[in-house]
Amino acid sequence: MKTFMQYRIALQVFQSHRLRRDYRDLSAIPMYEPVGEFFFTELYGPRDFSQRDNDARRLQHFLHIVPGVHLQDIEELLDLISTTAELDDELTQLLIDRGVPSTFDESIYEQIYREADNYDERYRQLELIDISLENVFRLSRSHLLGIGLERSGMIARLAGFESGHTFLLNGYRALRNITSIDHFATTIYNRELERLNRIFDRG
Repeated sequence: MKTFMQYRIALQVFQSHRLRRDYRDLSAIPMYEPVGEFFFTELYGPRDFSQRDNDARRLQHFLHIVPGVHLQDIEELLDLISTTAELDDELTQLLIDRGVPSTFDESIYEQIYREADNYDERYRQLELIDISLENVFRLSRSHLLGIGLERSGMIARLAGFESGHTFLLNGYRALRNITSIDHFATTIYNRELERLNRIFDRG
């Protein structure tokens, strides 16, 4: 019998593959390829994010050493990480409770997704994605922030915050060469809202 974490990883593998498929056109745009990879792997990738999520909850103890960023600048991103973890945990438990094999396909996934009956929470997650992309893009304009992140790796490691630091640094690197995030963010928002409404049968 597979463990909860094995089911969780299977869910993340499925979701990561789905996102890569649905946003292949965005990734094909050279400017967006790095942020697409960050989006597919660092937010929804097929691995255990528990250390990163724990680090996110302790972020306020680390940001004081990074110039150019404050906790309020990334509150929505932290909320997105927490919300996504909760929704994935809920979906994972439903897959287990329904006796769904870990090799589920998209039709079964959408059936369980609909059974979770959490449209409002999913809509909020989508709103957080949109806001977070805009906020992190804005922060990525700060050269000072980049220097701070690049130079604080050792401190983060010694403080037991390496996973959280790597997440922030990778996000900064993915966005720093983008001149505009609007097309990327708007495309994701519109397609995911259309998909959400379709699954929940909302016009």
